[in-house]
Amino acid sequence: MTEIEKHIGLISYIDTEIEPTSRKILDIGGIKEDGSSFHKTSVAEFIQFIETTPFICGHNIIKHDLQYLRTAIRDAGIDAKNIIDTLPLSPLLFPTKPYHALLKDDKIQTEEVNNPLYDSIKARDLFHDEIEAFYRTDENLRQIFYLLLKDKKEFAGFFRFINYTGKERDTEEQIRQKFRNQFCEHVDLAKIIETYPIELAYCLSLVNSFVHHKKIHSITPPWVLKNYPEVERLMLMLRNTPCIKGCTYCNDALDVYKGLKKFFGFDAYRKYGGEALQEKAVQAAVNNKSLLAVFPTGGGKSITFQVPALMSGENSKGLTVVISPLQSLMKDQVDNLEKNNITDAVTINGLLDPIERARSFERVEDGSASLLYISPESLRSKSIERLMLGRKIIRFVIDEAHCFSSWGQDFRIDYLYIGDFIKSIQEKKNLDYRIPVSCFTATAKQKVIEDIRTYFREKLDLDLELFTSKASRTNLRYKVFEKADEEEKYQAVRDLIEEKNCPAIIYVSRTRKAYLLAERLTRDGFDAKPYHGKMDKQEKSENQNSFISGKTQIMVATSAFGMGVDKKDVGMVIHYEISDSLENYV
Repeated sequence: MTEIEKHIGLISYIDTEIEPTSRKILDIGGIKEDGSSFHKTSVAEFIQFIETTPFICGHNIIKHDLQYLRTAIRDAGIDAKNIIDTLPLSPLLFPTKPYHALLKDDKIQTEEVNNPLYDSIKARDLFHDEIEAFYRTDENLRQIFYLLLKDKKEFAGFFRFINYTGKERDTEEQIRQKFRNQFCEHVDLAKIIETYPIELAYCLSLVNSFVHHKKIHSITPPWVLKNYPEVERLMLMLRNTPCIKGCTYCNDALDVYKGLKKFFGFDAYRKYGGEALQEKAVQAAVNNKSLLAVFPTGGGKSITFQVPALMSGENSKGLTVVISPLQSLMKDQVDNLEKNNITDAVTINGLLDPIERARSFERVEDGSASLLYISPESLRSKSIERLMLGRKIIRFVIDEAHCFSSWGQDFRIDYLYIGDFIKSIQEKKNLDYRIPVSCFTATAKQKVIEDIRTYFREKLDLDLELFTSKASRTNLRYKVFEKADEEEKYQAVRDLIEEKNCPAIIYVSRTRKAYLLAERLTRDGFDAKPYHGKMDKQEKSENQNSFISGKTQIMVATSAFGMGVDKKDVGMVIHYEISDSLENYV
């Protein structure tokens, strides 16, 4: 006999429809286990319907329906301790589901969508599933849930209904035994149990799913993040903050060398002039510090933020948001990760078609993405804001950070909104800690560095730890050609291309020039494509992909292609016209 069959006459499932402005009850629905139903507006008749059942259940009943039916439920003789809410139970017992609203049947007619009788039936079905899920959970975890939640109004009614009682055991001891080596052993668990028992229960449910459902991307659902914001901080403490003393969990899951080897197959980090800057920057990120790294182009910047991002994605299903001004570079990075069999990254930008964009949103929402690449302009999008409010954000990474500084020749006004956006996200999530930031640039001007650090100190009260190399680029050779006219310049370019016979980028200052020069090179038998910021996004994407894949050997581009392209075999860069900044030559 199931638990429901044991208690068939003891519970009513209810739902209400409320007029948003007047807060008046428009409709009430109810269903019992024997199939008898209620669908009227009369509160008096509703009391008669429920007064024979000592328990009452609904989806979000505590924060919604109870506000309008509290007196009626009391008058029906139902104890306040016997109210069961399926909503807080759902993420606890179904941690692999990202959303916990009542599911709507596709076949239902439009006018029936807000039918409270229908939603009562759905609440009943969900409650049955929750009881089954609870008893499918191993006994140790059931005991832990009971010890943490038995006195909390959101859960007490559930345990009373199924008549479940736990053994009198020390809660901390039981948690440490069940979750041995699955979180930092030096965390102050006793204080967390006392202060945040509900939040801890949600965290432990997730951690358990990480272990037993490794192929399913369990995340903290948006509803939990909104109503229990401390869950984010607790997950950081438990699974994403290395302890000073060292423990079995931290020494394994939070070791930066093991992370590098696991995700990229490398045994050591790159050094600059004999200095282990890359390793130090990665360790700072894993330690949840904010930082500014001044690394030369091609200096391993991507791995410096990808390793911590992938580690935290695996450990706590957190999201790292990478803000880059270059749509082309975003795609390159995602593609290169996929070549390494890393499918945790997505990009959302203007180059995507509607289907690709929808898929990227879906992967962020369901937790299968732990790295999100976006442009600074997209931060003003409400859909992007909603997307981020629904995920636990581990870190913001700002690429090409010199764009903050008016002293940098690539200054972009949209960068100045980044701090406001991060602050807004923190406030709307009710976070009591600051989301860390990593900034990367290849520009080492002292004034630019000062501008970046000052910006984050004033906007977000973040002190960026500086990692900068004094080593010069050893892989660059410069040569200047003096030519009298356009024809001599073109012939010199042809000679260089034929001599080097390698992937090359030719920079020009005008969009029209990019087309003309690419067309002439093509007529002369070279594989050349144009690229500039005003180009149609499909043509831009096709030309970029052709160059990255090696099908096209020469890209004739304006500086829209200029802050970086993730192609390892570029052997020559030609500035066809004198650049307006020396920075463009590095």
